[in-house]
Amino acid sequence: MPSYTMLNVKMQRDSNSTPWGFRMQGGKDFGCPLQIQKVNPSSLAERCGMQANDYIVKIGQTSTEHLKHPDAQETIKQQNNTLELTLQRGAPPDTNDYNSRADFPPHQLM
Repeated sequence: MPSYTMLNVKMQRDSNSTPWGFRMQGGKDFGCPLQIQKVNPSSLAERCGMQANDYIVKIGQTSTEHLKHPDAQETIKQQNNTLELTLQRGAPPDTNDYNSRADFPPHQLM
């Protein structure tokens, strides 16, 4: 049985011009869970302990299981200057909702 750790991350910024400091990839439209692709050094995301390959399970109170990539981006933008994420580190989220499409998921710097 794969092991994993659940993490709750809360980030606060002074202005929406300050980036969160992470890049995500995946989404239902690409057949794979939303995942952190990159965390920028010295960013808010790094200071909160986010790591590349963490899976994004929730954005605020919104489950990401059925979110397409653009919808996830919009959900993050709607959080304004306080972003709460539920992350899963280790094994991917347990869901049958993703298919095995081989498309490379897009990524977006957040």
